[in-house]
Amino acid sequence: MARVATKSRPWRPGRLLLYRMRGSNRRKYILLALVLVLVLRAIFHAFRPAHNKIQYQFSVPHAALHSTNPDLSIARAEAVRAEFKWAFKRYKDVAWGKDEVLPVTGKYQTTRNGFAATLVDSLTTAMVMNLTTEVVQALDYIVNTLDFDKHDGTLVDPFETTIRYLGSLVSAVDILDAGTLVGPIPRQSQYREDILHKAVKLAEKLSPAFDSPLGIPWPRVNFTAHLGSHEPDSLGNVHASRETSFAVTPARAGSNWLEYYRLGQHATDPVYVHNATRAWASFVWNRNEETFDGLIDSPMDSFSGYSMGHTVSLGAGHDSYYEYLIKAAILAPRDKHASRYRKRWEQAMTSTMERLAFRGTPPDSYRADGKRSERGYLFIAQYFDGTYMNEMGHLTCYIAGNLILGGRYLQRNDLVTFGLEVLETCHATYVTATGLGPESFVWEPPRRDPTTGQHVLDGGYEQVRWAISAPGPHEHEQVRKLGFWVSDARYFLRPEVIEGYFYAYRVTGDPKYQEWAWSAFEGLRKFSKVTYGFGEIQDVTLPDGGGITVDSSESFFLAETLKYLFLIFDDPDRFNLDEWVLSTEAHPFRIE
Repeated sequence: MARVATKSRPWRPGRLLLYRMRGSNRRKYILLALVLVLVLRAIFHAFRPAHNKIQYQFSVPHAALHSTNPDLSIARAEAVRAEFKWAFKRYKDVAWGKDEVLPVTGKYQTTRNGFAATLVDSLTTAMVMNLTTEVVQALDYIVNTLDFDKHDGTLVDPFETTIRYLGSLVSAVDILDAGTLVGPIPRQSQYREDILHKAVKLAEKLSPAFDSPLGIPWPRVNFTAHLGSHEPDSLGNVHASRETSFAVTPARAGSNWLEYYRLGQHATDPVYVHNATRAWASFVWNRNEETFDGLIDSPMDSFSGYSMGHTVSLGAGHDSYYEYLIKAAILAPRDKHASRYRKRWEQAMTSTMERLAFRGTPPDSYRADGKRSERGYLFIAQYFDGTYMNEMGHLTCYIAGNLILGGRYLQRNDLVTFGLEVLETCHATYVTATGLGPESFVWEPPRRDPTTGQHVLDGGYEQVRWAISAPGPHEHEQVRKLGFWVSDARYFLRPEVIEGYFYAYRVTGDPKYQEWAWSAFEGLRKFSKVTYGFGEIQDVTLPDGGGITVDSSESFFLAETLKYLFLIFDDPDRFNLDEWVLSTEAHPFRIE
């Protein structure tokens, strides 16, 4: 099994010529050289640009924030913690060691190869919440029972396995090392070594994913044959040979850098970050002409690196590539490519702001923030080879938090403001009968040509085509009242909007984002909580949530949604954004 899937030329240091010197003179010169190296290193660190502060200084009083109530925040944090404890216990009672519990019937299902997805993915949430009992229970299972050599026999998805399993294991090592756990963990040092060993073992099993001509990960890995593979059909059969390239989207190639970077540091093995860097190199150093600077025209051919289409999106299949560009720069500012990651993210977000952001029709009613405005909400469109898609999904709302985080880090106030506006749009979709937001929503195209900035009277465009035409009578009424209409009313327990509240609160200090988060939490307790956990909602726009709680609950609900809700109300000095970077699955990695 190949650990390093690379054919690139290894880096070779320049030769240092040592001349023969007699005894004491030679030792004297060597000592002098060592002193000079130490002095130069000290000078470098003294004048190295300081890490730009991200998080609001909560210890400094601010006139606009006197409404913050520490006692209320503590009580709310405890309420979120209590719901996690309850859900974790219900999972343990009926589905321990299984991927997912079915919250309505109490049964379980295998969705992530049978590696106990919910247990592993939620480990860091239990650690963040200082739930010692739950942490020890999870650690015991992972160390003593979980075996990546034993799986359900299906091919393994390296994308999902990296963000849910590997990310959690590596993050757990970081949290144990940081000493953030209040309660004592018996055999903590041994747990730490065992968890790291388990992470290295999983990384070894996943390594064939990188064995492709450009290092772009294969869609699947065969753990038995130790080979990368094409994606199977609905029956589990693979028809294409390994000699055939595959189409890849940015997120699938670019959502493993944080996890492998930290693993490489803990395991003191550069192979991990090397493979992860190659995995997204074809996107970071894109050889193709880009329709919008910094934004990838997708998909890409995995063997040649050339674009196979002109889809530009910040939604599913694209999202976490952009998310990780700025997070890689923050996590590893001294990495030799950090400046490139910063530049590519800044290019992409500037293009998004200038070329993909559109305002919809202003609602007749008050906006979600309680204000009247002649301007509509700000939406982010998708682009399909000349056609703009005026539909936005819940997944795309992650970009609000990412803009706020990256904009503050780069001191780009325009990007922070842009992110806060997008977050306001996403929050507006949560002002429903359930207090929760839909899977997707559509806005009426603006009466402005985005290529020229000129206003048009009839809402049509000569140069721009919109994918979704004017809505019908029911949708039109929603547009009039809300400024958009709901195209998919289901709620899948997703975290992206609440994630945005978290970043907005931690960066601005404004307690209104805590109120928005609490409203969502109350909606979850009222409409999603059932006998064996939290289930998906059929229709967020109806007073009863559609009357049916869907018997499904993905691991990210405990891993992300409840973690972000807790962190919004917890002491903001814990997991401070100047000290930690959260992965796309909300697993915290320590900045060093």
